[in-house]
Amino acid sequence: MTQLPDCRTMRLGLALATLVLAAPARLAAQPRPQSNPAPGPDNAFVVSTDWLAAHAADRDLVLIHVVQDSAYAGEQIPGSRRVWYRSFVLANGTVSTELPPVNALRETLEKAGISNTSRVVVYASDAPMATRLLFTLDYLGHDRMAFLDGGLRKWKRENRPVTSGVVAPAPTRYTASPREALVVNADWLTDRLDRPGLSLIDTRTPQEFSGTGASGGLPSTGHLAGARLLAWESMFSDEEHSVLRPRAELEQLFADIVRPGDQVVTYCWVGYRGSATYFIARHLGYDVRLYDGSFQDWSQRKLPVRAGSTP
Repeated sequence: MTQLPDCRTMRLGLALATLVLAAPARLAAQPRPQSNPAPGPDNAFVVSTDWLAAHAADRDLVLIHVVQDSAYAGEQIPGSRRVWYRSFVLANGTVSTELPPVNALRETLEKAGISNTSRVVVYASDAPMATRLLFTLDYLGHDRMAFLDGGLRKWKRENRPVTSGVVAPAPTRYTASPREALVVNADWLTDRLDRPGLSLIDTRTPQEFSGTGASGGLPSTGHLAGARLLAWESMFSDEEHSVLRPRAELEQLFADIVRPGDQVVTYCWVGYRGSATYFIARHLGYDVRLYDGSFQDWSQRKLPVRAGSTP
């Protein structure tokens, strides 16, 4: 007489069959490989003031206050090291915000006491100054970096201590590993604007996007064909644009304009505000690049633009 399998055997067989059938679906659902790596478990790209207060004494922490004036002598969070904005941004005569040569950037990091193992937390009076440095760190191959959500304003609102003292760090050695693919130029975009797989984000104002704003002396106004508008200020919840919206809200802002699986490229006027959108896209896990020359470069090349509020 044929022996029927017992219940345990049947359950095991069903479980194995389910795993075999589910495997292709799980493989198909894997995210698109990124040119910029995802953060590790201790490498969150955004940290809170509470986190900073708890980790201020960490030996590997480097707290950077980006300042617009090289002679700044005002308030800052204790332990901060001041970095002048223009020390990591180059005006090349035609475009006012460009990445300097790698060796110059390396020297800036070394003077600030940043090493390859440093966990760098950045804040500034204007968020794009901080995100521009974070983009630069990303370009140089540095993964352990974070934006201080709320910055000095939130720190002070919470009645935490401030100082005007300057930290003089011991110089370090830094080995850069540039990720050239994170920066795109006009030629790269021209070759891809009409192809599928690209989500281009304009992070300027609605007036700049539509072409109704001032030209700023450029030959043209408007936006690049196919670009969608996501003004950088919309990603912040406070009037000073220092506190990010909750992650779920940020994810929705991007989901509304980015097609699943697309390569994301951000731009603005000169690569300043675009760095904020770049960094938040990076924080959310997108494969993102920055058009560093942005609209200033595109317009001066007299490349085609569109007016109006539609892509």
